[in-house]
Amino acid sequence: MPDGEGDARSAGLEALASGDWARARHALTAALEGESDAPELLDGLGRALWWSGDADGAIVWRERAYAAYRRRGDTRRAARLALWISREYSTALGNAAAANGWLARAQRLVSGCGPGPERGWLELARAERSIDPVDSLAHAEAALEHGIRFEDPDLELCALAEVGFSEISLGRVEEGLTRLDEAMAGATGHEAAFETVASVSCTLVMACELTADADRTRHWMRVVDAFMRTHGDVPLLDFCRTCCADAFAAVGDLAGAERELTASLREHPRDGRRSRCVHPAPRLARIRVLQGRLEEARRLMTGHEDLPEATQAAVELRLALGVPRAACAILDRRLGEIAPGSPLSAPILAQLVQARLAAGDVEGAHEASEALAALAGRSSSERLTASADLASGRVALAQGREAIEALRRAIERFTRLRLPLEAARARLELARALSGPAREVAIDLAVSAAAQLEDLGADREADEAAALVRDLGGRGRPGPRAHGLLSRREREVLGLLAEGLSNAEIASRLVISPRTAEHHVARVLGKLGVRSRSEAAAYAVRHPAAT
Repeated sequence: MPDGEGDARSAGLEALASGDWARARHALTAALEGESDAPELLDGLGRALWWSGDADGAIVWRERAYAAYRRRGDTRRAARLALWISREYSTALGNAAAANGWLARAQRLVSGCGPGPERGWLELARAERSIDPVDSLAHAEAALEHGIRFEDPDLELCALAEVGFSEISLGRVEEGLTRLDEAMAGATGHEAAFETVASVSCTLVMACELTADADRTRHWMRVVDAFMRTHGDVPLLDFCRTCCADAFAAVGDLAGAERELTASLREHPRDGRRSRCVHPAPRLARIRVLQGRLEEARRLMTGHEDLPEATQAAVELRLALGVPRAACAILDRRLGEIAPGSPLSAPILAQLVQARLAAGDVEGAHEASEALAALAGRSSSERLTASADLASGRVALAQGREAIEALRRAIERFTRLRLPLEAARARLELARALSGPAREVAIDLAVSAAAQLEDLGADREADEAAALVRDLGGRGRPGPRAHGLLSRREREVLGLLAEGLSNAEIASRLVISPRTAEHHVARVLGKLGVRSRSEAAAYAVRHPAAT
């Protein structure tokens, strides 16, 4: 082997080990010019392409590596690659026929191997493909045993995560999340390969979506972010933009999460592929609902309503559109699919309280709140207890009963858990509860909630808080405090009004419908206390900070 080719081989494999995917691709491509049938190089190039988001290229090169390992007589490595290829055809390309064919090929190869971790990886593949959580759990536990027995940390941690996910699917939420926490600890504790960190993180994202445990996702994504920094900012989550979005959301960067989800949808192929974990459309729809961009949210949800991860977004959209009975129907149907008393029903019950209250069904909301409180009583989750407190306070407020203490407990717990959006929502409910007996305190709470909601990008709910401030007499004359009640989108609209744009022109500039632009303009005029577009434009000129 000429020195230059040897240098390229070493450089490529070293770059792959350090997570420099671009350098690895370049060096390994050069090395293959002299070693075109070297399976390690073919496999390495496939891995580098996969990390770079090129699933098609990764499969091509890893299929070539598989064939090269077969020619070499290395059945174990060929079997591992066959399993990987099967998984990629299934999860990334949605090609069930190819996935089945490669799985059958892997099974045949593994059957010819002696004892070793390959049988465990085959069990893990069966666990991931099973639609029966009982069957999946059995295969995942068998994979875990093989990982421990043959001291394969990657197999052990991936299997542990799959065991946790299966347990959650069976309603054993706390046990399953504990397994996932352990798997994440091992993966980010430098016990395993980069692929394992990514795989376990993806399983965590799916599990937290299923349990509506967004705070757990945020906590672990902070750990993953720190892990990546210790490895020279290696981009471990670039293969899945949904996981990238969670990483941004974990540090409160809603704009970053929005950017990743938007890019994911833009790049989403139309050739039968599917998302690796959670589909980006419902995730982005939830952000759009927070922002008050309801028509965009509705378009995003089209065709995705029946996805398991779309329930919360579908309900939030219908509540924002003012059709709570439709939201109740979605939640009742979803609740009927879950075993009575299962912890998986907790996020559904929390939303059901809101939906039934919005529909005027106070008694039904009370029943849902009691069921949620019973779940919280059997759980050690402070997050669930805080949700039960908020639900109880909302129902008590609707019934004209004492709601203040429950809402204060909710605020304290959400604040302690570092869940600012939920804390702001509870603060707004407390402002409503105090609007009669303590108006000045209520105004202060509502102003605080409005500011916090706006900072978080929850423009629609910030508008609700600002409306409560005005209803309580806290608006005052137009001025710096008045424009402080405008959401980010409304400040954009005010700036365009100052330019003299019509509603149609504003709609075109902001890529929204003319009707939505009209609503934004009306809210701007109302919040500023002005009577016309020209007065609003004049206000913007006097107070440039407002835009």
